[in-house]
Amino acid sequence: MANTMDLLGALLKRGMTDSSTSRIEHSLGEKGMGGLGGILEELGVTPAKQPAGAQARQASASGSPLDSLGNLGELAKSFLGEGNQGKSLAAGGLGALIGSILGGGGKSAKGAIGGGALALLGSIALQAFRNASQQGSQPEKIDSADQLAAGLRAAANAKEEKEVQSIVDLTVRAMVNAAKADGRIDEDEMQKIVGEMQEDGISQAERDYLLAEVCKPLNTAEIVRAVPNRQVAAQVYAASLLAIEVDTPTERAYLQTLARDLKLDSNVVSQIHSTLGLA
Repeated sequence: MANTMDLLGALLKRGMTDSSTSRIEHSLGEKGMGGLGGILEELGVTPAKQPAGAQARQASASGSPLDSLGNLGELAKSFLGEGNQGKSLAAGGLGALIGSILGGGGKSAKGAIGGGALALLGSIALQAFRNASQQGSQPEKIDSADQLAAGLRAAANAKEEKEVQSIVDLTVRAMVNAAKADGRIDEDEMQKIVGEMQEDGISQAERDYLLAEVCKPLNTAEIVRAVPNRQVAAQVYAASLLAIEVDTPTERAYLQTLARDLKLDSNVVSQIHSTLGLA
């Protein structure tokens, strides 16, 4: 049976577009969710702020393989650092995801990478709602159900595990559906992507699952019908945005239709684009 949590992590790690890595970096940085008042600060997983020159001195002393990899490397070290240890499920997952994008993730980290991928998408959605609704009022506290759907806390029982699994399944299907929007992805192209993902240890069942999704006809209505609430709708939209470049009229039309059918407010959609560094 395919493990779609591992698939989700592999899709974000390898990237379905050339822009995936830069968009993820932007979402976690100062201009995304990692700035003052950002959703990650509230969740206790904000990248560590250090005095000027401190990062360079720390890099010289630590000799970490992430030291020469710029901002994304610093983000990975921040999420994996002492300040976040034991503080949040999201911190370790996001750190594992970033580390894997940079080439530091191994097969043993697959579960953490998948969890980080879900936490990334969930945090983007929560940030979008927070920013879209802020008009001088105190933002609503993120409740336990929101945190579960966003991958920011572990499932407490079998019912919650099933709920999270259904969200992950839907997210993977949505990403593949979006990638087919302009007709440029076909089985040969996905075979190449899958071949790269096999280096990360995805199983034959996961490979077959992904290829089966690619071979299905475009069916956005089915994706929309499976969305249980507006938070998951925003997560699905963010995942779809990470799956395509948005550089053709067909892709832009697909996203517009998806947002409309998901009944996402235009301000929320704008906030998701902004968090990912897109106009």
